[in-house]
Amino acid sequence: MIAFLAMTPALGPRGARTASVFFGFLVLAASAGAAPATDSPAPGPGALRVSVETIAVDRRGTWSVGTDDADLFSGSMGELQKSATLVGRQAQNPPREMVQLTARITPALKAGGACALRVDSETRRVVAGAKAGSRPPPVDRKSVAVLLKPDEERMVEVYASPVTEARLAFKLRCAPATGAPDGTSGSEPTFIDIVLSVARAEGDQDLTPLKTNDLRATLGRSASNLFSFNVPLEAGKGAAKRYRREKIEAQISPTLISGGRLQIEAGLQGEVATVSGSEATVSHPIVTRETLVLAPDEPHAFDLEVRSSGPEEGWSRVRYRIEITCRF
Repeated sequence: MIAFLAMTPALGPRGARTASVFFGFLVLAASAGAAPATDSPAPGPGALRVSVETIAVDRRGTWSVGTDDADLFSGSMGELQKSATLVGRQAQNPPREMVQLTARITPALKAGGACALRVDSETRRVVAGAKAGSRPPPVDRKSVAVLLKPDEERMVEVYASPVTEARLAFKLRCAPATGAPDGTSGSEPTFIDIVLSVARAEGDQDLTPLKTNDLRATLGRSASNLFSFNVPLEAGKGAAKRYRREKIEAQISPTLISGGRLQIEAGLQGEVATVSGSEATVSHPIVTRETLVLAPDEPHAFDLEVRSSGPEEGWSRVRYRIEITCRF
């Protein structure tokens, strides 16, 4: 399985951003073998911002090991690695335990903005002090699944030490991810090159390419392009001239990049209208919108079909294919 590092800056205790560097989630490409978070319907393509605060409880009390967050696409897996030294609660010569925690976290977007999280954790440890054994302790494994409502957080235990009586837990939060409002990543803007092409066909005829345009946008900003055509029609009543007016505007909004893939909001709106010199204009609106997750140079096509209200308009059916390809 191929791994991609996709991080947002680490968060410190109580949400304060620290000067520490990029650490935390290693986003793994989704595969057929990835375990779903629950048995509910397949997740949508949207990305989720997963926040994990690691909490330790030992002789020193309750303290935060640190907070990490990452944008993960619904159904994909992120790997979090944390290390800590835990001090036993014993009064005399308390043992010290060095633990290395690895957690694989899979989010899934559910109806109503809820977020299902599956957490599979492995903890390896080395004990120093009076209770240190001659053999290395076995790996401690735990799995848990939680369903979080919007703005809800949940604490789940991921490790309980049989030696120091210390514990590690995750405070989990999850919400739909949004791109940076100023379209930047760090101090430099992230540019997305977008290729838009349109093809059209009358009825059952083959699609004919008409136009290709190159656009550029940044994360959090939109790029748009208007395709406009006038197609002559046979004369209407009283030999009045008429034509079919076609307008389709494509609006592309890149929102975030995670795991080598790009999430965009893509919308099409416009109309196909029959315009006559002697009769009222007959309009057929076009409105569609999708959230897409694309790899670099991966095309996605919108196939549209517009039908007239009857033979009196001078045409019956027109089809369009609008293709989007992004490079980043």
